[in-house]
Amino acid sequence: MDLQLTRIFVKVVQNSSFSKAAELLKIPKSTVSKAVTALENNTGTKLLLRTTRSLTLTPAGKAFYDSCVGPIQTLEDAQRSLHGQDSIVSGLIRITAPEDLGSQVIAPTIARLGQTHPALNFELVYTDEVLDLVKEGFDLAVRIGKLTESSLKAKKIGEIVLVPVASPTYLRKKEKIRGPKDLENHDCLTLNDPNLISKWSLKNESKTALLKIKPRISSNQMTSLLNMAIAGGGIALVPKFICRQAIEDGALAYALPGWSSPGLPVHLVSPLSVSSSVKLKMTAELLFTEIRGALNSK
Repeated sequence: MDLQLTRIFVKVVQNSSFSKAAELLKIPKSTVSKAVTALENNTGTKLLLRTTRSLTLTPAGKAFYDSCVGPIQTLEDAQRSLHGQDSIVSGLIRITAPEDLGSQVIAPTIARLGQTHPALNFELVYTDEVLDLVKEGFDLAVRIGKLTESSLKAKKIGEIVLVPVASPTYLRKKEKIRGPKDLENHDCLTLNDPNLISKWSLKNESKTALLKIKPRISSNQMTSLLNMAIAGGGIALVPKFICRQAIEDGALAYALPGWSSPGLPVHLVSPLSVSSSVKLKMTAELLFTEIRGALNSK
């Protein structure tokens, strides 16, 4: 099998486009199309389903891509190394992550990495949707919650815990909170997620409590709930990493010290092994370290 045909196929999938792959490889689009057709003919296997608007991998095509993308990246990096190590740490890395974790932790981390390696470019897409990393051309994703079974490479970073917080002014004005059940009588600010909008699960070192809340305000964004709590709007159940600074500054206080939600797992996910590329390995390791540090900070 011609290795160049495989390389062209990988570039088409990575870029979800024959035109973009041709531009990247500096060859005519017709050559790219013929290469993929030749690869399918040589293997006797349909790899891509093509329409005028989209490209979709067949099951066989996806399995072949997953097997080839790592070795192709390794060969390209080895070739670049002949011209100096700096050329390896260059190019575009596309990352998707949940909005709050992205803006609070990932954005400043990527900014620092960009200053250290000016030849690196990044595209960050913040969304709570689970995107198809291969189809949409992402190199890395940070995902919160239980992962579904897939061929993606995943590494657990840690866990997010949610804590009930409120402004000191709100807590002084309202009925004193002595235990979890007291929260049911307070103005609750909650994520409009089916698992949180009407019930909160909390635990301490020895007990658990399931609360039926009546949300005063719900939102699809944790940072919004945080800001409403700071403004005295009520008690918000938010990740510890986004409210830590406000608590240190005195703008917020723990409404129920010692109590938090059960942990939600956080994973770093990629379509291929991060060790297959120097730039990917470096970015993944830094993100892992910074996110883990943020999640584990007291």
